[in-house]
Amino acid sequence: MLKLCNFVFMKKIYLILMTLLPLSLSAQTGYYTPADGYTGQALRLALRNIIRPHTVLSYTPGLWTAYLSTDVKPNGKLWDIYSDRPGGTPAYEYTMTTNQCGSVSPSAEGGCYNREHTWPQSKFSSDTPMQTDLFLVYPTDYYVNNKRNDYPYGKVGSVTETFTNGGKMGSNTYPGSPIGLCYEPIDSFKGDIARTYFYISTCYRNDSAKFGTWEMATRVNLNPWAAQMLLEWHHLDPVSKKEIDRNEAVYGIQGNRNPFIDHPEYADCIWGTATCAPTYAYAINDGPSFTVIPNPASTVVSLSWSQVATTGATHVMVYGISGNVVFSNTYSTTNTTIDVATWPRGLYIVQMQNGAANNVQKLILE
Repeated sequence: MLKLCNFVFMKKIYLILMTLLPLSLSAQTGYYTPADGYTGQALRLALRNIIRPHTVLSYTPGLWTAYLSTDVKPNGKLWDIYSDRPGGTPAYEYTMTTNQCGSVSPSAEGGCYNREHTWPQSKFSSDTPMQTDLFLVYPTDYYVNNKRNDYPYGKVGSVTETFTNGGKMGSNTYPGSPIGLCYEPIDSFKGDIARTYFYISTCYRNDSAKFGTWEMATRVNLNPWAAQMLLEWHHLDPVSKKEIDRNEAVYGIQGNRNPFIDHPEYADCIWGTATCAPTYAYAINDGPSFTVIPNPASTVVSLSWSQVATTGATHVMVYGISGNVVFSNTYSTTNTTIDVATWPRGLYIVQMQNGAANNVQKLILE
């Protein structure tokens, strides 16, 4: 099997994803072309020039109305990154509009949902267009939102409060972080928040003077400890179908996209040590038929393929969206099943190699 470095694996997977994912073709075709070949801060600037300016919403009713299409769960309820439990049962769910916060300030979880500025608006003086940017402002439970306040995200050591979905407040123990309280979301939403921060730091790169300096950033530039932690979260929690759907919905309203959802590798090219310069071409689906059923899946996936080599076996590998190998096995048969019940929800790439033949398929776990 071809031996490639981890980053080349990542780039191959992202190229495949851009070919296979059911994203808006009008948005993907040529949208990021002006950023081709750039890396580091040059890439950050190129992306900024692609995603700004965008349509600016009103705070009321703009955000409330937008949430009706950007943050709807498959069951019609509200997605809440502070109370939901992907793959599990949340303690409560919110009905759109009906449970929207009004004049009452709940003293416990489950009272109503309001608008959470993931990058606290006190850190940019509630200035525009940041205050109503859908990629920055999420609908969340009022009580947890209030407890999180304008504290940074971080790694909780000594816990002061735990919320119903497992999120918690407590002392920040992430290496290099300032001493003080922080909020740590559950693993299933850490990537969402990381990609939100990468977006903000990129979209508002040229508006840095509007931002203040705080624990996580010097104006709009992420502090080293925060950038490192967010990169870890970005890899820990790959892009989910929820994020893909939300990205598409926001694009339809604001007219811009989150590049780090469409191209997760960009984060490593700017804040990590990777390079985004094109280095290879990769032929996709140059092999026999290959099926992945069911898809989306939740517990077990059945794979089947055609045997084309006269000798040798078929090698099946599954990659996470960050390029990590999550499954690898060799078969002499033309079918198998894989138990995926304990895998994190999100997107995967399944690759089949048999002799000179090669084929890939996307797999969504939800």
